[in-house]
Amino acid sequence: MKREKVLPHDTRFSQIPERGRGRLVWLTDTYGDHNGVSTVLKSIHVEIKARNLPVDIMICSSTIKPDEHLIVLKPVSHFSFPLYRQQPMRIPNFLSVQHTFRRGKYDRIICSTEGPMGLVALWLKNIFSVDTYFYLHTDWLSFAKEVLLLDQIGLNRLQKLMRIYYKRFGKIFVLNTDQQQWLTGKTMGFDPAKVFLTSHWVDGIFSDPLSSAKDILPFDNQQPVVFFAGRISKEKGVMELPAIMQMIRSVFPEIQLVIAGTGPAEEELKTILPEAIYLGWVGREYLSALFRAADILLLPSRFDTFSCVVLEALSCGLPVVAYNTKGPKDILEDSVSGYLVETNEEMAGKVVRFFLDPYMQTKMKQAAFKRAEAYEAGKIMDRLLQNTGLIIETCQS
Repeated sequence: MKREKVLPHDTRFSQIPERGRGRLVWLTDTYGDHNGVSTVLKSIHVEIKARNLPVDIMICSSTIKPDEHLIVLKPVSHFSFPLYRQQPMRIPNFLSVQHTFRRGKYDRIICSTEGPMGLVALWLKNIFSVDTYFYLHTDWLSFAKEVLLLDQIGLNRLQKLMRIYYKRFGKIFVLNTDQQQWLTGKTMGFDPAKVFLTSHWVDGIFSDPLSSAKDILPFDNQQPVVFFAGRISKEKGVMELPAIMQMIRSVFPEIQLVIAGTGPAEEELKTILPEAIYLGWVGREYLSALFRAADILLLPSRFDTFSCVVLEALSCGLPVVAYNTKGPKDILEDSVSGYLVETNEEMAGKVVRFFLDPYMQTKMKQAAFKRAEAYEAGKIMDRLLQNTGLIIETCQS
């Protein structure tokens, strides 16, 4: 019977007895930006460096310095979209990309963004005839529906374009079972053998308790604290927060809402929800302290393909209430490490129930820690490398 070989977290790639041959370059349009994809790629870079894996990340930036396993190309141009100004698109010199690719002796590519680097990946594929994969982070159909307000005809056209684009890649990595089913269903028609389910992990700071965390918080942690962390934008569901908090405060008028993050809807939200405490963008060390001081995390988003913030919160022992959709439903255990709900009324009701039951609060915090332990960096990275052919499973019994 064949048995999967699980490599320990600290195993260096050079010590693996048998492996696939080759080198992989990971292309991305975002690395030092304030968004979830950038945060994930930084964690991946840490894992690559720690294990000296045959993987390099290639980015285009005029401010980030090159590092071990991090190739930085200077942009020849850059631009921003009006609806997403916080994420500029940077255009690399294609001849520099080609020279770097040839010099690195890469024989496979992963791309994790659909911008200029996505075009670079397909261009390199055609020139060098190498295996090319796509790591799907974003649900663009939901974005188009919620932010761009496309009608059904527009959404159908977008879906056809996405099908054409993603079909150019040999394999697709997805972050939740909904995406997996969508790609392999009748509409998209991808071969199930070429769609792989993967996941993220969290930075070690989120599993390292900070004993003095409560001393640096800008709010009264003696009162109940509801926390939101993420991009303050309409697709993240932040405009539902006023109604949710009004229902919660009808039972707990003293409750505090703390919001960490920035985004295009920030000023509008401040106008209709002025009583919340707004912290702006916060670093990971401070964010972990906030998670440990809060009582429960609210995630009113139906947009997240994975939701790193859910896993980060669980790693700090913070239960989460989220909508029963996409990424969160694959991570959260309903009524164990948090709640999965369908409406904002149900979300408010679960928060009230949570604060009314001290025993439930203790049990959920314990369950949150335990659930987060399932997302271990070494195992997740090993599986991804196996699916790209860089590690060959050979353990049999």
